[in-house]
Amino acid sequence: MKRPVFSFEAEILTDAPFEVVVARLRNPGSDGFRSLQSLQGWQVPLMEDGRLILRWTRALSGAEESGALTVSPDPKGAHLRLEGRMKGWGSFLFFGLLRWRTDRLLDRLVEEL
Repeated sequence: MKRPVFSFEAEILTDAPFEVVVARLRNPGSDGFRSLQSLQGWQVPLMEDGRLILRWTRALSGAEESGALTVSPDPKGAHLRLEGRMKGWGSFLFFGLLRWRTDRLLDRLVEEL
């Protein structure tokens, strides 16, 4: 039997300098982003093709969530892209009924800039 999958993506262009955003994302301490501390399972940040990529994976009550936050340079600032998916029967509870979505994470992150 197949398991349901919910996907989400969001992106935003900020006026914050790319270097500042990357430096804060690499620092998990007090200079980092509080909004990202709620997600468990972050992998080591990876620089690839001039972009910083942060990936995460976590299990939530019968659902598996995974995704990536990509920060790319732009002449106007930093371009943030968030992609993720939640897989499993528990995702109906989180995504469907509670309308809980990690894509709001991007809004909270931009507020902290």
